[in-house]
Amino acid sequence: MAITYWVGSSNHGHISNPQNMLKDFIQQNYWATDINLKNRLNKNILAALKAIKINDRFSVSSLRNRYQEVDVKVTGTVTGIDDAENGRLEIAWDENQDLYSGIIPVGTKNENWHQTLFQVTTAENITLIFPDSMINKKAARISSNELEWKRPSGMVGKATTKDSQEAQFGYGLDEWLFDTSKLIDGFHYGFLEPIRKGQAAHANKTYPVWLYSTHGITKKHYWIGEIKKAIVIDEAEAALIKKKYQELGWLKQMEGEITSSGENAEGFSDLTGFNLFNIKFKPEDLILNKEVVELADTHPVNKIKKYTLTNFTEAFIVGK
Repeated sequence: MAITYWVGSSNHGHISNPQNMLKDFIQQNYWATDINLKNRLNKNILAALKAIKINDRFSVSSLRNRYQEVDVKVTGTVTGIDDAENGRLEIAWDENQDLYSGIIPVGTKNENWHQTLFQVTTAENITLIFPDSMINKKAARISSNELEWKRPSGMVGKATTKDSQEAQFGYGLDEWLFDTSKLIDGFHYGFLEPIRKGQAAHANKTYPVWLYSTHGITKKHYWIGEIKKAIVIDEAEAALIKKKYQELGWLKQMEGEITSSGENAEGFSDLTGFNLFNIKFKPEDLILNKEVVELADTHPVNKIKKYTLTNFTEAFIVGK
């Protein structure tokens, strides 16, 4: 069943004298309401509680500025619903959180931020409150690499399609994707081939990106990890970053790493900014598997053509 997204109030008690329960919610890994659920006036809250499922996403909010603005205080995943009809849910709160704060988001009639509990239903608000939600998540292929994607590793496992970057030059432009030793204003800049195909449409957008690679000979697919917040940069920023890499000597270093791998670095330094860098992310947003995970022949990546940016779904989750 599809994951749904919920927002609950941080307060108990009457609106004129609210008791903020946030600290207890976080410390005890739960969310609860003290509203009388047997009262027919609260049947919508009871119905919502009954609809919540394990693995649904949940956030706790607090209204301010005469109820014109909202702060999302914490986000998490529902882990227990046994006591839901009594107003209590078990929640595993996220460790690293990107929390919304600002004007109450406009939504449908069901998205009432003054309620004790409601479901977030519009895609725009889901991505605003839950930035790592599946509705916004993408799957992207990266080149095969034997050196943990910190520098080019040669032709082993590379794509053999004649018109591909890898087949022509022996390296992919994403083979430095996890070399987070080179930071500019706290960001690592990298390249994703699936982004390049729609660069203008994706510019200045942020996506959680699930990463996989495909061995050019065996055609086996491997899950590598994910970037929690990959920010697609625009043309001006790409040009600026190339210039800074040149000034710092990093571009020359990358060129040397290509030749050290035994491949052809001709034309590398002439590539435009977009063809060297099209995303940025902070190192803490990079989550890699300890070892790459081979994907089953039935996994959805088997149906993805070449380097295509694909919408992530529950079917991609390994172990499901």
